[in-house]
Amino acid sequence: MEPTRLNDLIRKYADDKATPEEVQELHEWYHTVHTAGPVEWPAGNPEEKQLLQQRLWEHLKPPPQTRLRVIRMVTRAAACLIVLAGAWMAWRYLGNKGPDLITIQNPSGKVTQISLPDSSHVWLNAASTLRYAKAFNSHRELYLEGEGYFDVAEDAAHPFVVHSGQLTTTVLGTSFDVRSFATETNTTVTVIRGKVQVENRNNLLDRLTPASQLQWNEKTLQSRTISVDTVHTLAWQHGQLQFDDETLEDIAGTLSRWYNVKIIFKDPSLRSYRLIGSFNNKEPLSQVLTAMSSLIDLHWTINEKDRTVTLSGKGPQ
Repeated sequence: MEPTRLNDLIRKYADDKATPEEVQELHEWYHTVHTAGPVEWPAGNPEEKQLLQQRLWEHLKPPPQTRLRVIRMVTRAAACLIVLAGAWMAWRYLGNKGPDLITIQNPSGKVTQISLPDSSHVWLNAASTLRYAKAFNSHRELYLEGEGYFDVAEDAAHPFVVHSGQLTTTVLGTSFDVRSFATETNTTVTVIRGKVQVENRNNLLDRLTPASQLQWNEKTLQSRTISVDTVHTLAWQHGQLQFDDETLEDIAGTLSRWYNVKIIFKDPSLRSYRLIGSFNNKEPLSQVLTAMSSLIDLHWTINEKDRTVTLSGKGPQ
């Protein structure tokens, strides 16, 4: 079913304006989606499902009217919530291609190289997930949560498409890096070789050439394109934790994913410190923290049992 038709049916159903035939059409679509197989909620952000349901509920619940009307509308809204949540999950993670997906989840503390069926190669950063259809050669479409470096085999007849957060990146044959972690505000696309096209909801943001990086802000919904040193961009692929004038908050996110720990800021002002540095990813976390402490007013403790790190000190003056 086309998305426009589905949205129209859901609105009519919630407003109690759907005909019996339209109700039947909506129910048939819903059962078709769910009998195709289970839809697995992505592991990257387990709270996302609850937040989505809350937003949908706030959107669908009726205004205060008569009690009978409210009960009837709430019942219909709840049914629409189930249908819409199922549709959202199916479109985003299944791409209307059914449940025949291959899911690769890369844990903390390692970089994994993947050979795709079309001879393309992907390097997955720590705490990242990649999904693609088993029939990949005829439909080269992937879903990325986290960071991945893509070296794409050229195939003019089958564009290579990567979905990451709110962005869609399309190429024919090139190499590029996509970074899209749920805990970070920016999603970035960096071209190493060739040319890529980046879109947001079918709106063209830019066409990138080598050493160009598009930065998309998930909060402001704005993008900008800058020139970057691609050696720094791909440092993670070569075993380096590279920080190029990054805030301590962003650095903490990278360390959390790599070392599988939760980092707690005892003083929130510490988050705004900016640091430049490079560390071998085989170094113990304590050694990395010690090096950082020699540059700024930073004190740290590690609780091995709870896998937590507490940072204290004073922020920049």
